[in-house]
Amino acid sequence: MSARPGRAALLAVAVAYVVGLVVAALVLPDQVPSHFDAAGRVDDRTSRTAMLAFWVAVGVVVLVGIPAVTRLAVSGDGTWVNMPQRSKDYWFAPERRPELRSRFGEDMEVFAALTGGLLLAALAVTTWVGATGRDGAPWWTFVAGLAAYLLLTAGWTVALLRRYQPPPD
Repeated sequence: MSARPGRAALLAVAVAYVVGLVVAALVLPDQVPSHFDAAGRVDDRTSRTAMLAFWVAVGVVVLVGIPAVTRLAVSGDGTWVNMPQRSKDYWFAPERRPELRSRFGEDMEVFAALTGGLLLAALAVTTWVGATGRDGAPWWTFVAGLAAYLLLTAGWTVALLRRYQPPPD
């Protein structure tokens, strides 16, 4: 069996996310932060049940939905895949579709893992603030998490564009 680092990363993030949900369910009070202002202060609260339902739904959409939609997108003629036409013509040729399905599935599992990591960080901050009764989190926790996600996603995008360039004619 070949190595699938994207799948391994996705599974690791999914397990960590489930652990984060379990911890949140065990430690959060009845009313929990549901929104933070730009300074990191809690400016809205909701029930623990509603917040956990939200985090479960978002996690399923990202960690299950992205890979599922990817499989659907590459199973067709490429209509739903956004890539330069020259690349699309090359990769959706019948003789290269199996490799495309494998490669693109792996690459999108990496993206789902990156996005799941961002969700996990947000869940961790929300749980920390809610469980400790703080009135907020340092503003930089949100900036650092989002900046790291955007930098990693930008690097992933550049690598993806290079990876799917067809060979020169």
